[in-house]
Amino acid sequence: MRIAAIDIGTNTLLMLIGEYSNSTTSILRDEHAIARLGEGVDKTGFISNEALERTKHILFQYKIICEKLDVNIKTVKATSALRDARNSTEIRSALAQVIGVPVEVISGDEEARLSFIGSCEEFSPATVIDIGGGSTEYITGEFTRITRRKSLQVGAVRLFERYLKALPPSAEAVAAARSEIRSQLAQLSLADTFADTAPTPTGAIIGVGGTFTTLAAMDLELQAFDSTLVHLHNLSLERVQALTYQLLNSELSTLLQNPAVHPKRADILPAGALILEESLRFFGAHSCLASTKGLRYGILYDTISRLLHP
Repeated sequence: MRIAAIDIGTNTLLMLIGEYSNSTTSILRDEHAIARLGEGVDKTGFISNEALERTKHILFQYKIICEKLDVNIKTVKATSALRDARNSTEIRSALAQVIGVPVEVISGDEEARLSFIGSCEEFSPATVIDIGGGSTEYITGEFTRITRRKSLQVGAVRLFERYLKALPPSAEAVAAARSEIRSQLAQLSLADTFADTAPTPTGAIIGVGGTFTTLAAMDLELQAFDSTLVHLHNLSLERVQALTYQLLNSELSTLLQNPAVHPKRADILPAGALILEESLRFFGAHSCLASTKGLRYGILYDTISRLLHP
């Protein structure tokens, strides 16, 4: 049985194809592309035709891959951009016509759950931080049991569009962005699921998303992305602070010259790094581990589980 798990995010469009046989899941393909479906949604409330066409083009390529690999089941989940957009129904219908199956918009809590399932690995307890384009999820659990989870309306694209479009940004813009992040993080303290008195420890901090993997690649000074080196690379708070400072004080042209930075991610990377730095400070964490897994793995594992235990 071959399954394609597709994650339509605010910035990225990811597809993981796995084969389940004899109680074992093997990964056949792991596709990454940047569609930036949520471009401008924070300001206008609508997904643009340009963003839709970019997404449809990538999704069509994914459909071809699925056909070549004889994929039996396609599961498509969409997150923040399609949660927020006022034309979400029309966009989902257009994308469903391309890929051939319904596109399900999942809640922030469900996104958090699936991200944890896809990333926690052998760490227990652990807290997964999934920095997306439109939102960031925080999930604490032990093995596959989630004890606390919260989705916050702060993401790299959203923060970039509100405060950090000029690179390098002004000191006032950075201060405003930090204030926004801290205001959002305060909800973790106020939420019952993240109360200061909660008995579950934070455990290892595992970071999911392009912000973490790009910062890890920069820290390793990679000339080309290598997932085997990036996966579970340890990023200390000190290095995160240094990299964030570097990013916030660089022009876009400089960031584009760094081989560790994807050219379509360069503009939003300072915003993502700022979210990471403030998140580590909030949790009092000295470091985090960069994971190359995340939501698409959770979608795959969850789909297999539902098929085995309907």
